[in-house]
Amino acid sequence: MNPALADRVVVVTGASSGIGRALARLLIDAGARVIAVARSRERLAALAAELGDALVPVPTDVTDAAAVARLAAAAGAVDVVVNNAGIGHVEPFLASDPARWRVTIDTNLVGALLMVRAFLPEMLAAGRGLIVNVGSTSAGGWPHLTLYAASKAALQTATNALEREHAGRGVRFLCVEIGPTAGTDFGTHSEPEHLPTAARAWTELGIAWQDPTTPEASARVIHDAIARACAE
Repeated sequence: MNPALADRVVVVTGASSGIGRALARLLIDAGARVIAVARSRERLAALAAELGDALVPVPTDVTDAAAVARLAAAAGAVDVVVNNAGIGHVEPFLASDPARWRVTIDTNLVGALLMVRAFLPEMLAAGRGLIVNVGSTSAGGWPHLTLYAASKAALQTATNALEREHAGRGVRFLCVEIGPTAGTDFGTHSEPEHLPTAARAWTELGIAWQDPTTPEASARVIHDAIARACAE
């Protein structure tokens, strides 16, 4: 139990697997109530069965503005929104599919901003709230991750702009940077033949990718950032 998080209502997107799933567990252990958001109804149901009544599963596609608006209306007043849902592909830029560019940007950037637009008015009216956008170390410009890195860099910039635009109104905006994490769906979206080439490029550039952390460790970074902000 964490006094800063006890009885807080936290929305977590991308909650059905990886970092989001681990974060939902940590938040519930800290005493929070979690509204778990993801596209997979089956995975969310399994998570609810595991974590009990403190988790409310709400299947939602964050790229669908109408679905996000329905989510916010059903959720009511919340204390924290964590925009964790994300997708990425390891691939050479010239081999990438422009159709997947849109999916990446829509999920990682537009989806997060749709969540902000849906939940922010209620937070501003209440004069309190916290919105956490999950960023990435790749935003510095990792090769073979062009669209993913660009989407996360844009998310960082958007977070800064939102924080400045709404300063002094009781709502905080954070972008929490996460490094390479094993045990997520990220690698499953990539062609196996592209991975060794990317790994060589990252190594030559001195990018620390060889020792990825676990979903639980990355979730702990986000959990601790939320706890600190809620305790202030």
